[in-house]
Amino acid sequence: MMKHLPLSITLFLACTVVLQAQYAWQLLSQSPQNGQKQDDIFMLSPQLGYAVNGSGRIFRTTDGGLSFTKLLDQPGTYFRCIGFTDSLHGFAGNIGTNYFPGVTDQTPLYETKDGGASWAAVTTIDGPVPVGLCAINIVNQQIIYAAGRVGGPAFLLKTSNGGASWQSTDLGAYISMVTDVWFPSADTGFVFGGTDPNVQFSKAKIIQTTDGGQNWKVVYEGTRTFELCWKAHFPSAQTGYVTLLSYVPNLPARFIAKTVDGGQTWADLPFTNNGNKAFGIGFLDDNIGWVGCDNSLYETQDGGQNWTVKNVGQYINKIRVLKTPEKNVVFGIGTRIWRMVQSLVSIDEKVGTSEQPIKVYPNPAFDSLSVEYTLEKKAKVGLQLFDTNGILALQHTAEQESGLQTQQFNTHDLPAGAYVLVLLVNGIRQAETVVLLGAKP
Repeated sequence: MMKHLPLSITLFLACTVVLQAQYAWQLLSQSPQNGQKQDDIFMLSPQLGYAVNGSGRIFRTTDGGLSFTKLLDQPGTYFRCIGFTDSLHGFAGNIGTNYFPGVTDQTPLYETKDGGASWAAVTTIDGPVPVGLCAINIVNQQIIYAAGRVGGPAFLLKTSNGGASWQSTDLGAYISMVTDVWFPSADTGFVFGGTDPNVQFSKAKIIQTTDGGQNWKVVYEGTRTFELCWKAHFPSAQTGYVTLLSYVPNLPARFIAKTVDGGQTWADLPFTNNGNKAFGIGFLDDNIGWVGCDNSLYETQDGGQNWTVKNVGQYINKIRVLKTPEKNVVFGIGTRIWRMVQSLVSIDEKVGTSEQPIKVYPNPAFDSLSVEYTLEKKAKVGLQLFDTNGILALQHTAEQESGLQTQQFNTHDLPAGAYVLVLLVNGIRQAETVVLLGAKP
């Protein structure tokens, strides 16, 4: 039986929500580096996450990037992408051979079931085995997509049983190279890449499926050669962005593409005019976002119409945005890892400190989560459980008498991952992160 974990709580009056105009990025000084652009970071919560790079290394942080532990050091493997369904179960993709020098590993996908302590090659692939992978998209605990690669050939992997088996689809008839994948639902999604494996002939291209990858249609094809899609992000169901990585010689103008109709149509937006290559992209909402470039991060606050240099980060290749009721946290991985934390609560009045901290147990939890707290007097109480996208998963409200209170949540049907528990007592809020492990095996 797991110990009851007291949570350090300071009570504040949550009065107004304030979106600040300034977004301060912090270099995580203990973050990994390998002397060049690193490729992917995946955060299960603002505290727990994983990073990979082309030197065959996988790292984990449990304190929001203040420190990292090296989990794997496998020379000859170029880890390009990573994703986890919960704190124990995850996947890492390798770009494969004959693209980058020094890469000898032909295994496209690895799996861990113990939080990254050990990794094994995925061998349950039905269909042609991809040469390499560039992106992993966790839709939910059961449905996961992986795709690649830059320079071709183009393949899509899909599992509908949490990774027990995978179906491979050759996308060569629709797109020639793949750099990113995004599925907002189980069956509808997008694959991003280029029209030709040779970049000098390639134009940026996006294809869409609405039946889980059985059929595809082209929703965007660029007009410029020496160009391909790189990384994409949808801050909402209708609005999405993708960076267009350009190798056009002696032409400084660079572009991104944007959709406002859920990906059905895309339009180019001018980006920079200084020759900077556009890599990672991430948005807080439809208007506020960032693009990583050769020498710095660029920021927009008007949906990509205007951009300003932030003078932070080099070659940021992947940007991950996490939202909780209390704060937004953004991570960007390049030559180093950077973090931006934005508080969503303006504290107008400090009301006091709780003498009796609440207890949440077990934490992590499988099928149920119990919360204990003491009321000094009769009060209206609300308990809310949010996922890391700020979506309400469970809630309970009641008027309760004074004394010790216990409330239990049935979490059996919730996907594994990090959640935020919010306790409201007469308008006074306290919040803490909890981890759900899914249904007990």
